[in-house]
Amino acid sequence: MKCLNSLMLTSAMLAFFSLNAWAQSPEDNPKCEPNPVFNRFAGEVMRSCERAQYTNLTLWRWKASGDSKSGSEAFKVEGEYWYYINKIERGAKGQHPGKLEVVRNFENAVRQGSGEVLSVNDKKVYYRLRKGNDEFWGEAGCGEGDSAGTCYGIMHKIIRVVGMEQSVVVSSEQIAKAMGDEGKVVFYGIYFDTDKATLKTESAPTLAEMAKWLKTNASAKVFIVGHTDMQGPVERNQKLSRDRAASVIAALTKDHGIKADRLGAEGVGPLAPVASNAADAGRAKNRRVEMVLR
Repeated sequence: MKCLNSLMLTSAMLAFFSLNAWAQSPEDNPKCEPNPVFNRFAGEVMRSCERAQYTNLTLWRWKASGDSKSGSEAFKVEGEYWYYINKIERGAKGQHPGKLEVVRNFENAVRQGSGEVLSVNDKKVYYRLRKGNDEFWGEAGCGEGDSAGTCYGIMHKIIRVVGMEQSVVVSSEQIAKAMGDEGKVVFYGIYFDTDKATLKTESAPTLAEMAKWLKTNASAKVFIVGHTDMQGPVERNQKLSRDRAASVIAALTKDHGIKADRLGAEGVGPLAPVASNAADAGRAKNRRVEMVLR
């Protein structure tokens, strides 16, 4: 048993740490790109895959972290998505691996990679881990097997946490309605470099609509208010949110000719959330810019 556990652990470490050495097989489906988290299981051939730029995935975790006796609960994560269902070729002895062997390999791989095992059942491991600057959540295990415990295929569902790209821009007409109804408007189409106040070029369409409304309502004065999520020190986030608001004002004055005395920059950091900071989806909603009538 000790030798078996050692072998399984060694396989798991290779599965996790050999990502850059992913070797293509002539039998692989050419439409499938390499798994972003794990190298292939022994004998795994890429057969079927799906990708999505942004979606949600339902996973399971133990109610008390690390306690398999506490029961489990479902939750959702959002981001970039990969799905694989791949066949496993027979090994040198003409056998397929067992479901338990597959599960233990991925369970050990997650732990060896300093990840968190969220829950485990007889077919799958649910996990959270980081690779470089990326955060991944997912499930891995046996996707096809029989009642005797043999596994014929490997399954992966993976989410890489990313902010959703806001492709639908708030129009000046929608800004006018929100200002009339609520005295403010919320923008998710303004993008910054990570942990910086530098505006990204993708923000241009939203800034143009903001400027259009300001020009139509020439007597209006507004506050541009930055908001962050709860990650990091509060004081640092408050400064970051003020700096981001100031960057928006700089763009409106320099690129669109809006007078600076009509605009005021404020930042409240994480102190006015619109969603829970406990989940990635909520934190994404909290990272925003608002324009408030004054």
